[in-house]
Amino acid sequence: MKITDIRVTETFHVPCEPQQDAITSIPGVFPFNFCQIFTDEGVTGLVPAPGGKMVKALIEDALKPLIVGENPMNNERIWSKIYWALLMGGRRGFVITALGIVDNAVWDLKGRITGQPLNRLLGGFQDRVNSYGSGINLNLSNEALVAQMKGYVDAGFKMVKMKIGHRDPEVDVERVRLVREAIGPHIHLSLDVNNAWSLTTALRLVRRLEPFDIYWLEEPILADEISSLAKLADKTDIPIAVGENHYTKWEFKDLITQGAVQIVQADVTKCGGVTEFLKIAAMADAQGLPACPHHSVFTDVAAIAAVPNGLFHEYVHDMFEPASRLVLNPARPAQGVIEPLDKPGFGIELDPAAVEKFGTKPREGGAGQRSTVRGWRWGPYL
Repeated sequence: MKITDIRVTETFHVPCEPQQDAITSIPGVFPFNFCQIFTDEGVTGLVPAPGGKMVKALIEDALKPLIVGENPMNNERIWSKIYWALLMGGRRGFVITALGIVDNAVWDLKGRITGQPLNRLLGGFQDRVNSYGSGINLNLSNEALVAQMKGYVDAGFKMVKMKIGHRDPEVDVERVRLVREAIGPHIHLSLDVNNAWSLTTALRLVRRLEPFDIYWLEEPILADEISSLAKLADKTDIPIAVGENHYTKWEFKDLITQGAVQIVQADVTKCGGVTEFLKIAAMADAQGLPACPHHSVFTDVAAIAAVPNGLFHEYVHDMFEPASRLVLNPARPAQGVIEPLDKPGFGIELDPAAVEKFGTKPREGGAGQRSTVRGWRWGPYL
């Protein structure tokens, strides 16, 4: 069997709730793309393809010539071939994301060829994984934030995560207090700063946050500042969670060896795909650290279930539900637990009616694009 083609779909624009974190905002329409990979024996793979037109161009123009003719069972060879061919063009960002999408597509093919669900093909450690309720909710009022977090608890989730990173830290502390009071002492509460703080700001604020029994503090400092993350981790009892903006096993090696991470959050696509995620998870496991991927719609559940140190699946209702309108029968959490689909590969099937409905141009004004709120960190030297 040989790969004959790979293509990224046009963008589907699906209505969603407006969302915001400390550095970006998502308007009322969210864009989704999928990658299709084809073989000479009629088996076709399908995976999500985040990254829009940039990733589409990389995959169809730069990566396609490298993989056409390859046997999809040879995922390590395909990964290495792509990585070394693009070495001088970029080892992070869109380049590695594009590599990760292709790698995921290859793994989906392997599952469909063998007739095995991907979690089982990858190792099958768990049949079900714990899920936590998460929100991109910096824009919500205090009342709406509390209602969202309490709604997750009422639905059976044993952990919730909220965004912080307001310019006024008093606002963050008050919102954390309100949520902790609402959910009670027995539900885990995690916080996500999305790179917004300097080291000095982080050192000051962790002392204010520690009394609220925080399960983890996510991306408190710019992802590039690994040494600062390590300094912060050394000064607080709150575990530091990072990884969604780190790429390949080499970056994660630095995070782990420098003591900059306690919760390893490699994104199953952005880190370099399933092939690379398995290596990162094994490296974390060797140091006694959990693997808890950043949410990546429809691909993370199988990866978490496959590895012995898989911790949580992240369920972002306001992103998952719009995306789920595009596919048939996606896996959903119930009472805080989610089971991988019992279908070959990732088990994703596009809904033809949804493809027709949402395969339109966005509204005028750039709706559906992730827009920058501020591309710099407030108070970097406070």
